[in-house]
Amino acid sequence: MKRLATQDVTDLIRARGLKLTPQRLAIVEYLQACPGHPTAEDVWKAVNAKFPMASRATVYNTLNWLKENGQLSEIQQDGVARFDPNLDPHHHFVCRRCGRVEDIDYDAVAPWPQCALPERHLIEGFDVTLRGLCAICAAS
Repeated sequence: MKRLATQDVTDLIRARGLKLTPQRLAIVEYLQACPGHPTAEDVWKAVNAKFPMASRATVYNTLNWLKENGQLSEIQQDGVARFDPNLDPHHHFVCRRCGRVEDIDYDAVAPWPQCALPERHLIEGFDVTLRGLCAICAAS
């Protein structure tokens, strides 16, 4: 699985003429270690525990910058943005009870059928969000 990598981000930040601040590095390190799909608030709380002066704006701006530069993707769950450091093509499963978001292998979902699109539209990819009960919630 290809995930957000510190060296890739470090190289990209320097190539864009930005500073590699300890706060930006802490954001990247948190995202690398996080097994799930954190919200910006989750990231801010984790970074703020290490750097109490880290602002929400720094976290939000860094997350958006990472997303715009292809180092992170964003998924919406019930109107809340979650960030995904898994850069491989994949889908998601959202548990309706506990809210857990899990990665689902891209090939686990049947290929998208041909659909009627307006003339000259080309499908370049698609995202599927499966919803239901995770194994833990289904067992309880």
